[in-house]
Parts: sequence; C-alpha cells; structure tokens
Amino acid sequence: MSRSAHFRVDPKLTHVLGENYSSSEKALKELVDNAWDAEATEVFITVPTILSDAPIIVRDNGSGMKTAELEAEYLNIASPRFSRKGDRTPNFSRIVKGRKGIGKFAGLILASEMELITQAAGKRTRVLISKTALMEALGDLEKVPLPLDVADSDPLNAKGTTITLSNLNPKLSHLQPDKLKELLALDYGREPTFVIFVNGERVFHHDIQGEKFQTEIALPNGQTANVSYTIADKPLSGKKSGLNVRVGGKSIGKPHLFGLENDDALSDRLRRRIVGEINLPADSLELTAAGGDVIESDKGFEILMQAIPAELKQNLEATHTKEFNLAKARFSKELKRRLENIPEFRREILESRLTVLMQRAFQDGEKTMERIEPLATLVVDALEKDEYWTVCHNIHEAERVDIFHFATALEEFGLCDLAFMGTQAKRRLEFLDSLERLATTEATTEKQMHTALQNNLWVFGPEYSLMASNRQLRTIIEDYIGPDATDRPDLFLAGNVLKQHLLIEFKKPTMNVGRKAEFQATTYADTLTGKLGMPLEIFIIGGEVDPKLVDEYTGKKTKFASYRAVIASAKTQLEWLISELIAS
Repeated sequence: MSRSAHFRVDPKLTHVLGENYSSSEKALKELVDNAWDAEATEVFITVPTILSDAPIIVRDNGSGMKTAELEAEYLNIASPRFSRKGDRTPNFSRIVKGRKGIGKFAGLILASEMELITQAAGKRTRVLISKTALMEALGDLEKVPLPLDVADSDPLNAKGTTITLSNLNPKLSHLQPDKLKELLALDYGREPTFVIFVNGERVFHHDIQGEKFQTEIALPNGQTANVSYTIADKPLSGKKSGLNVRVGGKSIGKPHLFGLENDDALSDRLRRRIVGEINLPADSLELTAAGGDVIESDKGFEILMQAIPAELKQNLEATHTKEFNLAKARFSKELKRRLENIPEFRREILESRLTVLMQRAFQDGEKTMERIEPLATLVVDALEKDEYWTVCHNIHEAERVDIFHFATALEEFGLCDLAFMGTQAKRRLEFLDSLERLATTEATTEKQMHTALQNNLWVFGPEYSLMASNRQLRTIIEDYIGPDATDRPDLFLAGNVLKQHLLIEFKKPTMNVGRKAEFQATTYADTLTGKLGMPLEIFIIGGEVDPKLVDEYTGKKTKFASYRAVIASAKTQLEWLISELIAS
C-alpha cells in the first residue's frame, strides 16, 4: 500500500533547526544514537569507498516502529523521545540519547535523500525524505508529501530499522571509517549489549587514534591471555581509560591500570592514554560468587599484575619519548641562538636541565608547556652568567672540603644574589612605567590589564609573589558565573601552596570603583568562599576609588584600589629596595 505522509511541526522547531554537526562522523553518530534508544543490540554501518556512488547504510535490530508510530512520533519534528516515554528505555533501562527530536535530520546533512525502512508488529514501513523538498518548503514543512509504503514484514527480520543515505553531499569530506569507529568507541565501546560494526569490523573501546599494541601472556594453567591496547594520541577521561578484562567474552569488573595508578613516575595525563582489553578463555580466572570481579589472589591474575605494568610502561614511555622529542626539537630551535653563546663545557649541563623541565612540562599537560619558556630562560641565565656559574661551582666544591670554605662559598652566593635582586628591581621599575602608560590610556580594557598583571602579582605586594593561577580554581569561576554569561566580569582567581586564595576583579582604568563594586565583592565572598571551603581575599581594581570604601575596608580581606595607587606603592617598595642594596 502506497500513500503520502507528512511532517508534524512542533512550535519549538525554530529553536532547534539550527542544530549543526562539526563533522560528518558526528552527524552519522546521531543515527547510531537512535538505534541505542530503540534498544538495538547490533548496528551495522556501511561506509562507501572514496569516489564511489554507493550510499551510506545504517541497519539495526532495534524495536523498529509501527506505521502509526512513525507518523505520529518519528515525523513529529522537535518531539524528543524522552519527553514522550521517559528518559530510560523500557527493557534495557538505557539512558535515552535523543533529547531534541531532530536527530533524524542528521542524515540529510550527509545526503540529499534519506530512505527509512522500519519493521514492527508484522509490518514493514518505508518512507522517503528529500532534502531538496524540505529546503524548498522550510516555512511550511507540514505540506511536504513524503512517499510512504506499507507491506507485510520479512519474517526473517521481524523488527529493526535500516536507513539509506543516497546522493552524498559533495561539499563534505569523505566520511572516514577509522575516525567514525573512534567516535563510536568513546560512547559505546564498552557496552556489552550494544555491538557496532563499521564495514564489517567490530568497534571496540580501544578503536581510537594512537599507537596500537598486542601481546600474549602465558597463564599457569597453560591458557593464554590476549592483550590488545592503544596508547592514545590524547588523554581520555578517567572512565574511558584502562584495560577491560574479558573472561569468555564477558566483561569483568571495572577497567584496570594494574598498579600504574600508583606509579609516581607517570603523570595522570599519561596514564589516561591507555585504553584496551585483555581477553581470556572461559574459566581461566577465579571470579567472585556473583561473577562481577576477579579474585585478586588468583594465580593467573597475579601473573597479569606482574607482566602487564612493565609492558604498558615500556610502550607508554616509548610513545611519550617520540612526542617529547618533537616538543624538545621545536623548543630547542628557539633557544639555539642563546645556546651558541654558552661555553661548550656548560652546554651538556644546560641541556640536561632543560630535558628535566621539558619532561615535567609534557607530563603535566599543555598548560604547563606554556610556562616552560620563562623556566628555561632562568636556567640559561644561571649557566650563561659567569658570576652565578662560579659561585655555584664553588659551593659544590666546598661541600667536599671543610665547613669554613663552605660558609665562604655561601656568602659569595648571597652577594651574587643581592646583585641579581638589584637588577631585577630595576627591570621591575621599567615594567611599572610601561604598566602606568597602559593604565592611563583611555582605550585600555579590563582584559588587557588582566593580561599584563596575571603573571606579575608582585605588583600588589610581596605577599602575592608566590601566588599563581590554578586550573581547578578557574573551573570554580566558570561554574559560578557560567562560561557564556553576558556582562561577564573579568575575574582572576589564584592560590598558593598554603591554600590561600585571592580573587581579583579587573575594571577598566576609566571605570571608577564604588558601591556597585562593593556589592559584587560581598557576593563573591559569600558564594565563592563556600565553594572553596576557606577564606577568600578579594581585590577589586579600577580607576578612582570611593574614599569611603578605603576607610571602611582598611585591614579587611576585601580591598578596593586604583591602578595608579597600586603602581605607585609598588614603585615605592622597589625604590626603597634599590637604595638598601646600594647601601649594602
């Protein structure tokens, strides 16, 4: 029986048709999410080769749809499944993925024609959706005819849905099977009741971009454990990393790192690159009574605990070394000019110090890599300047002689350090002159003042010198004001080793600080102090300050100041320091 069906348009349509996908793979994943919601246990995806005119096909063995259900629900645009049937599927209690009811349109991003064939309750329903027809009638979708056929279903395939995407969009890059497998693996790779095949190859949770490894480990009972894993190009979330243990095809317990989580030589960033599984024959390990975990005293499991950490660490360090050497090469190129000025007998020492810095920076993450330049420059300075090199050498040699020479060497270091402090103070005065010019320019924004001061907290006083911005503290700010908040204040939250916290709100140099700023400060104190669980010092800095605020808040944790006053105070302290050093 053939006839026409029509879309039913929900009033929310205008708010959701702007949905977009940043890649072809992400668009196709929406159709897999629909199969998940339909409680499919298997999904088969066919991706055509490059330059082929063949379609993309997504087939699942889910619950399918009755004809009436397809017309009343599937063709009801912007009517999400969870709002009709709840946020869990009825049999497997899966969390429903479809939240906006427009995932059906994801296929039309990839192709100009989408054919849907679904089977349920003994009937096979076919509907054809044309992207061209929809675009021509976007303002009146309800009048677009959709060819619909209903027939008796195939008894061999009693239920399920097949989507065929034809006439693929030539403006999009060819859909990459490996990239699609990686994307699907992150969400579904560890789901025991949801198996996905891409071009006949099963998607596993370690099908992500990175270097792949395989090994076999002999067990005491003569059986073999097959280990396959990937060292990912980028760290994964904690829940998605680690090795999954499968006994007889069944997943046992949570993913393991087999002791590497306690290895201080590895950063968390590196550990989270490991993802894979260990496949063992049935009855090869002793399991708990419920079969949900391995008994740790099992001899076979003890063998795994001994062999796997060394295997993982060896390959992890090898992979890390490649990336580390690339980063080192890029950085060394920038320092080449300065290295040429250093005596040859010192270069080996310098390179070893830089190697340590680079290793730590790489393990701690990309943000730390940004801080490597000033640290490396400090090392170069220390080995480039003869006075520091000589004094450090004397201290090293004096340790081997006697206490008198050792004390003399330390005195020399102190004198050298005083000279360095004088040089630093003069440079800081030059910085303050530049900062003052920035603060007295009307066009200067709060963001520009933030950028200039965030790594120069000594301007606010010596007690702030050891404070630094912290990623976790910045996350607290994001949670508090929201990443997309309008009228967003320019906040800077720092901490130190004593767990003391400082919040600075930067105002424009032309904006005066008054009672409105006081209200903001008390709000920050009430809200963020509770989130941090400890006192918070608040500093609001801008143009001129209401004198009453200065009087009321003198000696308190909350401070209000003008850029001009802060700069003047810092200059006074440095000028005093220089005069004292000259006197010494």
